[in-house]
Amino acid sequence: MSNSSRDLIIAATLIIGGLAAFFLFLYLTGHDPDESPLGLMEWIIAGALLGPGFGYLLKWRKTRGR
Repeated sequence: MSNSSRDLIIAATLIIGGLAAFFLFLYLTGHDPDESPLGLMEWIIAGALLGPGFGYLLKWRKTRGR
């Protein structure tokens, strides 16, 4: 497997893992989006969990063009 495709798999794994962790957080805190919208704290936590995956994806895209 080439280095580029391995990095893409890592980025996708980070995004999927962050999304799963965010939904686990919502489940554990008992937050129901149907009852009330997500607050600022939930959006900040979602960004912190998903951000590294998207950052890694942007890094992969920049190095892929070389």
